[in-house]
Amino acid sequence: MLICAALSPATARGLGETAPAEDANAVVQLSARDAQLSETSVAGDYRIAPGDELALKFFYVPELNEVAIVRPDGKIHLQLIGEIRAADLTPEQLAAALKRAYAANLRHPEVSVEVQKGFARQQVFVGGEVARPGAQPLLPSLTVMRALIVAQGLKETAAANRVVILRRGEDGKPQVIQVNVASQSRKGASDGNDPLLQPFDVVLAVPSRVSRLNKWIDQYVRRNLPVNVGFSYDLNDNRSGY
Repeated sequence: MLICAALSPATARGLGETAPAEDANAVVQLSARDAQLSETSVAGDYRIAPGDELALKFFYVPELNEVAIVRPDGKIHLQLIGEIRAADLTPEQLAAALKRAYAANLRHPEVSVEVQKGFARQQVFVGGEVARPGAQPLLPSLTVMRALIVAQGLKETAAANRVVILRRGEDGKPQVIQVNVASQSRKGASDGNDPLLQPFDVVLAVPSRVSRLNKWIDQYVRRNLPVNVGFSYDLNDNRSGY
């Protein structure tokens, strides 16, 4: 899948203490929303990651056109300007950064950024009390429940009313979102109890015995998450009170 951004000159929810675990094997009632999910695209929110192959095209200076691979440190090296950070930016944001960087060298720094390879590598990670924890490719219709199904479901030791999403916010800081997937048996699936996942989300099924949720998350992240999850969490600095 090709993702392109062109730039022209004109141009935590609070978490409570332990609650009684609801039936982890409750039958999920799918709503009409699921029929629309396959038409939803996450391309507009795509963020460049290490290993992505970027095609840079300069409309008025084609001799500067090149293909750059994002290095593990998140940077690319380009003609005239040298190194510039690309990881964690959308293609549009990188195009804007390149326009500013090339303004000192080009009269009309009109540039496009195309992600030629990389979209399929966006992932989410599912862990905790699931049968098969691990990374999953992020598809446009991947919700929390679908990710749990791919992970072969919740264990009996999981609290289905306390599934947690760890998500990187706009400022790069972690957000902690609690999802009650057990409520789908009563209310059906909705954006509240079965939200769409975003690139590099971490979905954790919390054990029903846990009383200090923040401590458990912190320990699980430090001991189990792979380095390729895309970014790090420092929950010790969290001051939201849970």
